[in-house]
Amino acid sequence: MPSFFSLLLAYSFRTAIDWQQVVWQLPYRKSVCLTIVTAALVWCAFGGAGHFVAASIDWQARDVVLGDLVYGDWPISYAIRDGVHYILRSAIGYFLPAALFAKMLGIQVVDLALYLWTALGAALFLLSLPLPQRPGLRLLLLLLVAVMFSGMDLLGALAYWGEWPEFPVRLEWWTRFSYPSLSGQLFWAPNHALPIWLGTTLFYRHWRHPAFPPFALLLCSLLALWTPFALLGLAPFFLLSVLQYGVSQNQKIPLTPLITTILVMALMGRLLTLNIDEIPATSSLQQAGTAKGFVLSYLVFALLEFGALSLAMSLRLRHSCGILWISVATLGLLPLLVFGPNNDLMLRASAPSLVMLLILTLTIFQPANTPPAQGTKPWLIVAMLSIGAFTPIHEFGRAVMVRRWLPNYDHTLVDQQHGVLPPHYIGRFDRVDLQWILRDPAIIPGRAQRQATKVRDE
Repeated sequence: MPSFFSLLLAYSFRTAIDWQQVVWQLPYRKSVCLTIVTAALVWCAFGGAGHFVAASIDWQARDVVLGDLVYGDWPISYAIRDGVHYILRSAIGYFLPAALFAKMLGIQVVDLALYLWTALGAALFLLSLPLPQRPGLRLLLLLLVAVMFSGMDLLGALAYWGEWPEFPVRLEWWTRFSYPSLSGQLFWAPNHALPIWLGTTLFYRHWRHPAFPPFALLLCSLLALWTPFALLGLAPFFLLSVLQYGVSQNQKIPLTPLITTILVMALMGRLLTLNIDEIPATSSLQQAGTAKGFVLSYLVFALLEFGALSLAMSLRLRHSCGILWISVATLGLLPLLVFGPNNDLMLRASAPSLVMLLILTLTIFQPANTPPAQGTKPWLIVAMLSIGAFTPIHEFGRAVMVRRWLPNYDHTLVDQQHGVLPPHYIGRFDRVDLQWILRDPAIIPGRAQRQATKVRDE
């Protein structure tokens, strides 16, 4: 049955896009593309994939998920309780290509495969940004803006902690809220970040094109396979597209992509919401205790993370004002809700809006986008970006200064979680419709079986 959905997606792409009008070409000159790809390779080398330097602690769970996908038959089951399998069901799309490659060549290649896969995603993201068309200092500086893009966490840390933060402490959690820098997203959760980044840049580049609606439907299907937070974060922007171009121009939605999107999203919705009630959910006000403390911390956070930069940009933008204010509204609302162990909703669903702010920031530094009446240099924006750069600098510093460690694929996710079945990764496979659609789950091999497989492959 899963192969049916794959064929349906492939056929939908064939019918939704007029391939005769598609032009395949590099978005920049070869020298610029080479510079951007090199930047992506270096950027990702400081992240967890590849383990060239010290990976963040969250990679301990990501490594064992990757190992489980290599050693296990899909769908993976970790336990049978009361006759029901508990399966891996969340945020695994990022790992599947590397795991499939390692199934063919052995576990020893999986870390390098995941690094190259990560670098490919980061390179495509950087290539999709509005960067200069020619090599030179401006290109390097704007690439640095993308890699170092972050809110002004340093000012918040100084205000709340009362002292200069030790290096390389995480600046992003100076209060109960947190919007991670792009480097923070890449280093700590690339399985969520990369599909969100690519989906956001695709939307921004093409959402005004008349042929975009059917492609957008299929994009929703693919994003649901990678991470549920992508759709949540992009939903306000898709709504803008529908209101501005769908309703006003009476565009008709092709039937095949529409049916495909409904079927795939229904399937993923059923899978991703298995025993979702076990994932903690509440409101930030309930966690804060007092309304006064909540309002004060919220206002300071909003000002430093996105408010000041958005206000400064609004005075200079010649276009995309709707995108800007939707981003601001989304970033303003997300801190009010808490979902997931570390409020994954706020951390992940904020990414599309943060990427939109990055894109709009980059456009301001393009000479063609500077209004004649506002030809002065955007020094205030430069100052805010410079202060924000302290956050990713701390991330790079942690990767270099902390002792490097290597992944251990001999343990399962449940072993790594000390016998606990984490509900944000594992779901109770008790829905009859899913049992009919998916093949029977297979219990994940243990340490002894994995070592035997490794010896055989070597």
